[in-house]
Amino acid sequence: MGKLADHRTVANFDKDGFEILEMPGLPGEQVWWKNVSYQEATGQGSYLLIMAPGTRCNPHRHNGPEEFYIIEGDLEDCDGHMYRAGEFVSLSGGSEHFSVTHAGCKLVVTHRGQMDDLRIDDVESVI
Repeated sequence: MGKLADHRTVANFDKDGFEILEMPGLPGEQVWWKNVSYQEATGQGSYLLIMAPGTRCNPHRHNGPEEFYIIEGDLEDCDGHMYRAGEFVSLSGGSEHFSVTHAGCKLVVTHRGQMDDLRIDDVESVI
């Protein structure tokens, strides 16, 4: 089993450890992530995300639930729904979306399944 310290990961929003998040179809987008427990092979785990003002994430479909908590800023989903700081959002598996931030934002994100990248035309959008 080991000591508790052998099983602990602590992350925060200081700049150390953040990397540009490479997103298909969105080269150079100013979105940074810090992996906490996310495993690409399973699509499960959590990470911290920082999005600069005016940036967006790529269109995608969730094959399992996605949950995120907005620490600060705003995030508008492709259907026009606006999320604000202090809100916890849960999207069920099968949901398809992309989001844009106007003021910039910081999020804690958890995935419970892999994602499929989509084209912008594949996702219904009002933004």
